[in-house]
Amino acid sequence: MIVYWAVPFLVAAAPPIIVLLSILIGGCTITRPTSELTDRVQFQSDSDSRAGEELRTELGQRAAREELRRIVGDTER
Repeated sequence: MIVYWAVPFLVAAAPPIIVLLSILIGGCTITRPTSELTDRVQFQSDSDSRAGEELRTELGQRAAREELRRIVGDTER
């Protein structure tokens, strides 16, 4: 008789308990990056990263184009 009285409470408590257990188990089993991997991490804003090099190249090309337009505009006058 006591078991039937507890069933609605167990059904209501089951989803939050399942979520909490899955977060706990998932957090304990997550792999951590080794120091070798973290040493090679580069941000896009770093000047020596590939994105930083592409940005410097693009800015240099824009400056060269602007200078060329200015020279062409001066010679047409």
